[in-house]
Amino acid sequence: MPILPRYIIRLFFPIFGACVALFLGVLMMNQFLRLFSLAMMKGIPAWWILACFARLLPSLAALAMPMSYLVAAMVILGQLTDSGEIMALRASGFSYREITRPLLWIAVALSVLLLIINHKAGPEGYHSFKKRTTQAAQKVAHVELGPRSFTELGPWRLYARDSDKETGRLEGVYLVKPGKKQGMRINAETGTLNTVPERGVSLELFDGQFQLPNDDPERFTSGRFERYRVFVPLAAPLVERQLDMQEMSTSRLREKSRDPATKEDRRLEYRVETAVRTAGALSPFVFFWVGVPLGLGLKRGARGMDFAVSLGVMFVFYGLLVLGVSLGRQHASLASVAPWLSNCAGFVAGLWLTRRAAAQ
Repeated sequence: MPILPRYIIRLFFPIFGACVALFLGVLMMNQFLRLFSLAMMKGIPAWWILACFARLLPSLAALAMPMSYLVAAMVILGQLTDSGEIMALRASGFSYREITRPLLWIAVALSVLLLIINHKAGPEGYHSFKKRTTQAAQKVAHVELGPRSFTELGPWRLYARDSDKETGRLEGVYLVKPGKKQGMRINAETGTLNTVPERGVSLELFDGQFQLPNDDPERFTSGRFERYRVFVPLAAPLVERQLDMQEMSTSRLREKSRDPATKEDRRLEYRVETAVRTAGALSPFVFFWVGVPLGLGLKRGARGMDFAVSLGVMFVFYGLLVLGVSLGRQHASLASVAPWLSNCAGFVAGLWLTRRAAAQ
């Protein structure tokens, strides 16, 4: 590989990697807080959070990589322009095309990679992520029972005068199951609490009495026991849920959009989502035509302008993408076309900017 492409690539990837890490961190923050809270409540180990992020990573990378490409391309070209290296290269006989060709190769490679991610890897990873978090929300790993306080255990409320978290031993146990009129009540001198992973809580009570409800509110049935066992299921039965669009591969979306049983509004959403995935995957290619001439056209000494301009380009591009999605969902004839509004506008503007920059 010639020296110039190697030099451009060597400058590009450190900035690109830093931007990807930054954007991924921002995108992950909301999910991290939710997963961390779920893990703390359910007593799930930290590696489970990492495993969830590994499944969510393709979907987030599909958003982070195009933005990172635009920022990195404009930043390095702004630096080269500011240092006078672009002027020296042009004076040495290098054309605009030769200087920017490495960035075009990178844009094409990213677009191909994003086509795979958006249409297959991303939806599959997001489906696995949703499945794991849904299952985790329905599981119980441990129960934090504090002394002299009520703890909700499914339909029961448990009180213990004293408790040992390590052994699960309880003293002065009071267990009540509220009802519409009068609920079931159990008192015991001692007891033990054990968590059955992914199922619920098992209580074994000693030396106590129970009180059963009666149809007559003025009467009740009671009795004494030496040993009594209660199992409280805390994991709700898994039910089949309807998949989100983000969880379906593109082939599945197309199949659903052609299914006569699918409602018309859902068909439009599926068609729009299919078009958005392809348009979003090609965004690095569009950003090349817009960002490269803008990066080369920045005035010398305008530090920070390259980053600010790249944010402005992203704002306009994704704003047009949202507008296209809205139009596609409102008009059936535009469902497969409107999401391309941002790409078309960016490509037209990019061609004009490129022609102008190449002529200088």
